[in-house]
Amino acid sequence: MSAFIKFLLTTTLLITSVNTTLAQERSDSAAGKPILIHSQQLVVAVPESRDQLMAYSMTTNTWSKIPISVKADQRILPTVSTTMAACQLGQSIYAYSSEAGKWAELKLPEDRNIRYEVSNDRVNVVTKTDSINQFFVFGINNGAWSGVDLKTGKMLDVNAQKQDPAN
Repeated sequence: MSAFIKFLLTTTLLITSVNTTLAQERSDSAAGKPILIHSQQLVVAVPESRDQLMAYSMTTNTWSKIPISVKADQRILPTVSTTMAACQLGQSIYAYSSEAGKWAELKLPEDRNIRYEVSNDRVNVVTKTDSINQFFVFGINNGAWSGVDLKTGKMLDVNAQKQDPAN
């Protein structure tokens, strides 16, 4: 067998294995089984009780958690980067910084279209309606949400948002 064919078979087997694992994690997210996702600097866990998001920071050597409320059939799909994590549940975005060792919730009104992304130093959220265009960021260093109205330039008050009670 040529080296190229061996490479293709190995690559196909690896891709199939990764896809099977991801499919299993996705199906578990609504089944009440614990979820564990990790990267270089953090571990995100959702216990079987599905009543909190937890994260362990390699930087601070601590666990942090934030309470959540989900329906029995609702999926919980955390997204991680090397140092950050985020999870959208309904109209709330929960973000975690391994540098700050904190979770924080950004709760948005029901009428908003929400899009978020996770990078290595922040979680970005954009919300839009016909008349509203807002941008929120959760930074790696302070572990808190900040926002701006992209139409008016006005800073948005996100201090009322639920922050990790342990920190």
